[in-house]
Amino acid sequence: MPRNRIDANVRCPSCNGQLYPRTLVCDSCGLKVEGDFVMNEFGSLTPDELHFLRVFIYCEGRIRDMEAALGVSYPTVKGHLASIKEKLNLSGPRFQGTAHEHGTPPAGQVPLEEAPADEVLERLESGQISYKDAVRLLKGKKKGGKGDEQISG
Repeated sequence: MPRNRIDANVRCPSCNGQLYPRTLVCDSCGLKVEGDFVMNEFGSLTPDELHFLRVFIYCEGRIRDMEAALGVSYPTVKGHLASIKEKLNLSGPRFQGTAHEHGTPPAGQVPLEEAPADEVLERLESGQISYKDAVRLLKGKKKGGKGDEQISG
């Protein structure tokens, strides 16, 4: 029978500060690991915000479907998205889809400025870069930018 669980979103009852896990326990064998653990950014979201993200994923990001599922208006959905985006620190420069220290590309990928045109297009298609960034990069290649053969056109 599962033990009573405490929601990780509970705030400190004394000062309302963020609580962090210090002990992890395996329910199967009872092993305990103690230390300073870091929660991911989703740990800071409220249960309502997590529900909103689940609906977003279920609706595959279609705001019209989210309006119907949640019984709210388009501006309300957009407002919730903006709020969560801000809370997850995704409102600054365009989120690139994967986090890499110091801006280094994943293994096997060259920096975008040096990537061939077909790789720029693949990253655009997968959502890793914006249309605006892809156009800028491809225009640079057309003008003889480094790392790619000339693009005719």
